[in-house]
Amino acid sequence: MTTLLEAMTCNPGSDSRNDVDRLDEPPLKALPENGVYTIVVEVAEDLDVEVGSLGIIHLERGYYAYTGSGLGKGALSVRGRVSRHISRAKRLKWHIDFLLSHPRALAVGVVASKASKEYECVVALNLAKGGFVKRFGCSDCRCKSHLARLNCRGLEECLRLVSSVYKSLGLEPVALVLSR
Repeated sequence: MTTLLEAMTCNPGSDSRNDVDRLDEPPLKALPENGVYTIVVEVAEDLDVEVGSLGIIHLERGYYAYTGSGLGKGALSVRGRVSRHISRAKRLKWHIDFLLSHPRALAVGVVASKASKEYECVVALNLAKGGFVKRFGCSDCRCKSHLARLNCRGLEECLRLVSSVYKSLGLEPVALVLSR
């Protein structure tokens, strides 16, 4: 069963406090400390965005799913990684950071589960069946991409789709709706 939680009215990444200070605050506290996560990104309009070593990528309006893992403590945990990625105040390091720094790309939801690293690539591969952005977010593995295009008509449908992939792999997902 997927646990769906509505985030509070503030975006957890909207203030300038240190990311680690927010790891035990709602709604991020509902996420597992370690495991795999997928951030659902809403692209409001077609956009071209420069993404570090990938150069300029084009994204059509719609929903996308970025999958990663957090297996350490603090900033290296699922909560730490998600908090960093959704924060607007950060040094741009990872591909997802470049995308989420664009004003027309917004993190609107998260699905996560306790899991080992091997699930990061399996989840990304299963989500990529609807299309993907080549080489995005996978510089440390041999995957084609960790950013998938989601074929869904709204956030809740996207969260159900991502959660169903987690469940098909035997994982127990928690889904969060982030405020917009």
